[in-house]
Amino acid sequence: MIKHFRIHGDNIIECERLYNIITKSVPVQREERFFLSPACPSVKMTTKNSDTLFFKFFPGFNKNTSDRWTSNIFQLLKDNGSFLNETPDVLLTEETDDNEKILLAIEFCSALQAGNQAWQRNGRAYSTIRANICPYLYIIDFVKYELDKNRKRKALRFPNAAIPYSYYNASRLWKYPAIQVYFKSEEFHPSFDPSLQNFDTSLFGEEDVYALLHGLIYKTDVSSIYSTLLQKSLNVMDFMSKANSVNSFSQKDWFSIRNDYNGDILAFAKQNNPFPFAKKIARKSVTGHNKEFADLATKYSIGIASKDLPFGLIPSHSKVEFVNELTTLYPEMSNDFRNKLATETDLIVCMFKGFKPRGDDARPDRGILPLITMLSSEKTEILTFVYGETSESTVQKLDQNILSLAHGNGLWSAIVSLSDFIILDAPKIPKTVQSSNIIRLIQNKENKAASLTIKNQATNMLIYPYPTHYTENDVDTFIHTIFNYIIPDTFEGFCNPPGGDWSGISLINNINPSIGTEFRWLTLPRVSDSKRPDHITVLFNLFEKPLIICTESKESARNLEPGIGPALTKYIHDLLSYCPSVERSLNSEIWTISTSTVNASDFICASIGCFFAPPNFDLSSISYKCSCDILMGFTIDSSTSRCKIQIKGFSDLGNTLADYLKCMIQFRQSLINIFDII
Repeated sequence: MIKHFRIHGDNIIECERLYNIITKSVPVQREERFFLSPACPSVKMTTKNSDTLFFKFFPGFNKNTSDRWTSNIFQLLKDNGSFLNETPDVLLTEETDDNEKILLAIEFCSALQAGNQAWQRNGRAYSTIRANICPYLYIIDFVKYELDKNRKRKALRFPNAAIPYSYYNASRLWKYPAIQVYFKSEEFHPSFDPSLQNFDTSLFGEEDVYALLHGLIYKTDVSSIYSTLLQKSLNVMDFMSKANSVNSFSQKDWFSIRNDYNGDILAFAKQNNPFPFAKKIARKSVTGHNKEFADLATKYSIGIASKDLPFGLIPSHSKVEFVNELTTLYPEMSNDFRNKLATETDLIVCMFKGFKPRGDDARPDRGILPLITMLSSEKTEILTFVYGETSESTVQKLDQNILSLAHGNGLWSAIVSLSDFIILDAPKIPKTVQSSNIIRLIQNKENKAASLTIKNQATNMLIYPYPTHYTENDVDTFIHTIFNYIIPDTFEGFCNPPGGDWSGISLINNINPSIGTEFRWLTLPRVSDSKRPDHITVLFNLFEKPLIICTESKESARNLEPGIGPALTKYIHDLLSYCPSVERSLNSEIWTISTSTVNASDFICASIGCFFAPPNFDLSSISYKCSCDILMGFTIDSSTSRCKIQIKGFSDLGNTLADYLKCMIQFRQSLINIFDII
């Protein structure tokens, strides 16, 4: 049997991450790597059953303003009901003649699941499954710890149980499920943390995902696997809800919602009225009427799932009184707004800041309205109150063409698509001495109805593997390929292309599996006086000590920052001043909480700057600016579809390493024959 699959990912790491899971789903006999085009690394897999499976990677999506590919794979979803500017990390598709069919969408998350981070991905889940084309898996590394400024673990935090329940509820409403799947993280150690001692480890979903992928590849019935994963997600939710406070639904409450109220969380809230919605606003954020609005909402509302969530339910019998007081608060309210709001239907009030002091949107808040919709339904009436700093240009777009504003901004896309009513009461930026809040009250029912209309269009698409242009994503793909599959005796400890995951960095002290140890630092800090590398590779057997190669990748040379070389290596030295989070022997899959010290003096550090360079570009022209040990310039030869590489050292260390890299790439061409040294 011969089959062709494609993996469309945010970047090369997301493509590889899914492929690595697939290799645990099917019995692999042999792998041959090649490039379908300079932008599409690929693998020919021969299984132990003598099947031939091709997996072609398409790193870098068409999204926002990008037109990387001549066609947009997400158009398949958009033509069938997906409408938010939110996309999953990776799509698995199967080629069928002149078409490709989406089999699965996956979002990976290795970040801390707490606060508004917990619902950040709800928009991606909701927008994917409402297209009724494929299932959506949200794969979470469970558990993760928040760290203090000294990188010491704080108390373990779980997301509110409403988050996993929203996925379960949405899965009941659509053809394909959206499921939170929990993979065992490196830090999951019940012996270390008593709060994990009663967790049932059979609820981890790795083996189920392997079985699901095998079923999708070989077209077997996978419905029972979906059921198993959904039940496991509910069981994990029950575990999380044990720790809920008196201001949150209890484990018993969630059980009652599922069994006594047929999943209707709003009916349960109205019947039991356990606590009011109580939005907390920081003193520094109190402007306009936002505090008075919050108090008004608290007066008439019922809490949903938790008092701390930024939304609550105003039952139909309290709605007219609420609207009357709201009219007093905002006398500029139009009759149309008032009349359509003061109807005898339940109303969810959602209140969030939404925007940062400079006016850019807070990305996690994009998921709040999809969360509400997934918890209830698309028929639920929603009033959204936004009070974060808003730029004058945003207000102009809001007044002139609200749909255009929604098209260009992910947060406004969610607001306009899922709100029946919108109140903006926000400071204007740039601020002036006597500037008052911007106030807009928008009746938005028609825009919401238009957004939720499903076209059910049949779209045939087979993405052409040659991009319209090459980007930083391709530079990252080349670096990842060179140091993983061409240069021998290397270990990739970190790879962070655009849209990548920077939740952890690994280093090893010896390439020999019998004596080597992998040390891993998790929950990486943001830094200001150094620069976290885009790639970190450990190279052995060239120098007396292991060489840590810190690489910065950019689309062009002009994007490299001044002094980037020393900033990259400083990051490593600073990181090694802290104890690793976890460690494991290279011949074991078992992680332990680390108490080791990893000394920077046991390694050598080198910096590399990489970018696309025009033909005959002089790398020396920017060496002084960058202060890197090595510069690498990539040039795509369109006539041969090959990648030409310039490599030049600018220090004694860099010269030795550059000569070695050039020699290995030339000598080992047969491994992946796409690079030419110039």
